Amino acid sequence: MKLFGNDSTKRLRRMLEAIRTRDFTLQYSTEKLSGEDKLLAEEINSVINEFRDTISQQESQYQYFDTLLNTVNAFLIVTNEEHSVKWMNRPAIEGLCGFKINNIDDLGSLSPTLPQQLYELKPGTQKLIKFTSISEIGKMEQEYATTVVHFYNQGFCYRLYSMQNVKRVIQQSETETQQRLVSVLTHEIMNSLTPIISLSDTLRDGMKDNTLEQDDIMMAVQAIHRRSSGLLSFVENYRKLQKLSAPQKSDITVGTLIKDIQGLFSTPEFHFEVDDESLVITIDRTQIEQMLINLLKNAKEACEQQHNPMICLRVSAQNHKREVLFSISDNGEGILPEVQERIFTPFFTTKQGGSGIGLSICKQIVTLHEGTINVSSDIGKGTRFDIILPTR
Repeated sequence: MKLFGNDSTKRLRRMLEAIRTRDFTLQYSTEKLSGEDKLLAEEINSVINEFRDTISQQESQYQYFDTLLNTVNAFLIVTNEEHSVKWMNRPAIEGLCGFKINNIDDLGSLSPTLPQQLYELKPGTQKLIKFTSISEIGKMEQEYATTVVHFYNQGFCYRLYSMQNVKRVIQQSETETQQRLVSVLTHEIMNSLTPIISLSDTLRDGMKDNTLEQDDIMMAVQAIHRRSSGLLSFVENYRKLQKLSAPQKSDITVGTLIKDIQGLFSTPEFHFEVDDESLVITIDRTQIEQMLINLLKNAKEACEQQHNPMICLRVSAQNHKREVLFSISDNGEGILPEVQERIFTPFFTTKQGGSGIGLSICKQIVTLHEGTINVSSDIGKGTRFDIILPTR
């Protein structure tokens, strides 16, 4: 017994062929059909339309992600377990060799040790790798922060390598920092020099016309002295900022470090929590103590208007004890968003009589220890500083 008539069988074959070749222009007219033939033609049209819509959505999504991955400021390479390259984004093709490579081993032309360094890279870790890459001005020695992620697709394991140009990021950050620093320096120096010049002009004109009283001269000289002393203090603070030396590291347990800090902040508003006091970290103890003390003092000042001030220093191991997190939180007045962006800028301060170098020094200490420092704050609720340092 036949399931379909000849016309129906032809329609089904044409539908299958259209799906196989992705020709979704196939549509049957149902005006002259009736009964089962009409129903079958309508179902075929519906199936073809659904396939067309699905493929269109997939292609649109593919184009979106393809554009996204090709515009990120990083080299992206996908390989299989045999290190064969399955995909590279455009920056990687243009910036590594100038063409798409077939195997990670091909990167040996950039640096003989580069393939092996990539093979040995473990998921969840970051490694700084140096090699010569291609840029707009030719070949250049660069440093890349490199990571790898393993993922599975259709039962096969793949590796996604990401390489980001560290020098470019650092240079951009340095330029922005220098611009902010020059702005602050100019502001502070002009604030000191303008009244000094004005007073000296007044003294010169008054002495020339013989119209100054002794008291007037004394007041002007005292004002000039105050402003000059303020400018000298400002320059001394700048020298302190520049004289921060490289860390002299040694091993110390977290418990010992925090116990010494706790002895300096024994009042009830301070709370200390340490997950693992036996965790050993390799740091410059003096510098890290200075950083923590500065942040705890700032937290105390932020809570001066609170009836029940609370400041907490929490210490916990991260990333399988490869890193340690120092988290300092308070329930103070909080920091305005526009101020948060500038708190690490040297000499920027919102405190009356503040020098504006405390948080800048804290950030320098963290950077010298190859760590990171971040701030989050809610107005009226409090502020939290998170410092992540490598344990070794």
